[in-house]
Amino acid sequence: MLCSLSQVAYSQGEIRVNQIGYCQDSPKWAMVADIDAKSVTVCNANDGKVVLSNVPVTKSEYWKESGENIQWVDFSALKTPGRYFLQIGETVSFPFEIKQNSVYDEISLWSLKAFYLWRSSTEIPAKYATFKGVSFARQAGHPDTEVLIHKSAASEKLPEGKIVSAPKGWYDAGDYNKYVVNAGITVHNLALAYEMYPNYFKKLNLNIPESNDNVPDILNELMWEYEWLLAMQDPNDGGVYCKLSTLRFCGMVQPHEDQQPRYMIGKTTTSALDFAAVMAAGARIFADYEKEFPGFSKKALDAAVRAWDWAEKYPDIKFDNPSDVRTGSYSDDYFEDERLFAAAELFVTTKDKKYFSKINFEQRFEMPTWRYVAGTGLMTLFFHLDKLPLDAKEKAMVESKYLKLADEYCELANKSAGRYPVKKFDWGSNGEISTTGAFLGLAYRHQKDASKSNADKYKMQMLNCFDYLLGVNATNYCFLSGFGSKSPRNQHDRRNESDNIDEPIPGYLSGGVATGFQNRDCGMDKYPSTFPAKAYYDGTCSFSTNEIAINWNAPFVLLTTIIQNEFCK
Repeated sequence: MLCSLSQVAYSQGEIRVNQIGYCQDSPKWAMVADIDAKSVTVCNANDGKVVLSNVPVTKSEYWKESGENIQWVDFSALKTPGRYFLQIGETVSFPFEIKQNSVYDEISLWSLKAFYLWRSSTEIPAKYATFKGVSFARQAGHPDTEVLIHKSAASEKLPEGKIVSAPKGWYDAGDYNKYVVNAGITVHNLALAYEMYPNYFKKLNLNIPESNDNVPDILNELMWEYEWLLAMQDPNDGGVYCKLSTLRFCGMVQPHEDQQPRYMIGKTTTSALDFAAVMAAGARIFADYEKEFPGFSKKALDAAVRAWDWAEKYPDIKFDNPSDVRTGSYSDDYFEDERLFAAAELFVTTKDKKYFSKINFEQRFEMPTWRYVAGTGLMTLFFHLDKLPLDAKEKAMVESKYLKLADEYCELANKSAGRYPVKKFDWGSNGEISTTGAFLGLAYRHQKDASKSNADKYKMQMLNCFDYLLGVNATNYCFLSGFGSKSPRNQHDRRNESDNIDEPIPGYLSGGVATGFQNRDCGMDKYPSTFPAKAYYDGTCSFSTNEIAINWNAPFVLLTTIIQNEFCK
């Protein structure tokens, strides 16, 4: 029996698959929308032969967020490596691969290498930036060796107009500014990925200038950010500047074409605590590389303690953009979550229980975002739990808080016909989906290692998050640029828009569907649907759904790393 290869003109997404593929021995699910399917056929994409027939589907259920009737098909029985597609009558899915060891190798590499391509203050040569024959080389931009102290950050020893130097770091998103608060959750995700799977990263070659030295490339990449972050601390009092930014966003130009003056702006409690957290983590993860980075671990820990002490002295300084500044604010007026994040990282690194005693476990816990990082600190505590100087009651409290939050989001997914484990489709929904998947992945690993029977529920929802990002969603997009059959080409990113290259810069996760912002960017008429789960537009104007950001890519790296190491070995 043959599938109808001549009719493989792919539909608008009635059958939605992970467009990258599935690991050979992992669960494999696809979404079916508005077909009223009785069964599904699995076809070989090379010769059209049927490899599985009459694969059952679940009962149809209305998904109010997409306005569709949804069914699910489980074709986990298919384990033979190859290239396939699903078919129902005349409707087919995009093709996908099944492999064991290498199906996610490219997305794992390029989603992490995206940070190299985000580097500030350096040229990006073609030999490090060529993807599928296309070069994304660019000139160096923003040396940041002459940065002005803004009046909002001025002090007696560093007055307004004083010139300081703060090169390196990553551009934050589709713009060219650099923000300490957003660096916090970003660095955490990459550092945790390394801590969870150091041997994996010791073998991963990103083809960056530092490759082939004695340091894993992920740590070399993190060091580029850490060296910038250290320059964001006021050397006189330990406070931390909120951002290095122009006064206004530049136009859609290449980095070297943006010649606006750049400033150190603001000094806040949140920036100090986020800085303290990632510096404490840096002291820990670079401790084994003292020869390569002499003195860095001590410098990082000293900087973390000074920032913590500053925040203890100034516990509630909120940041709002000064009247002459119109770049991202990352404004936040709740500080307990940042305090938990910093205290957790300092405690894990120093083992000093004075930091643990500062943690308020009665505060609100949500899936981590840049604004709510209590869950970020919780991830660090949970991963290191067995090695911490805590008594049984204290360890049980950490474990209970972690698994309670994991269970809450599993339940959200269980109640959704689309298996979508978030509370609403907000700005950066794909970042939250990535974070949720990684959070549940850590729960799965912990419970699996403890031989707990509830491990599989975390595995199921973690894989749902991953599949969602790569095509099993109401838009039928694989949200990672450069990959899949249908992926973003016009992301809201100044480099991408101004490079005169038809192909998108690879490895970047679009922000994803979001409601309530459409009339602020492209206008509602550009969006294909008013249903929340379909509120996405692949246009440069769509900063609300199609921008990129370091805090969305980093949890995707962590999630992909967990799946690579837990299911694709």
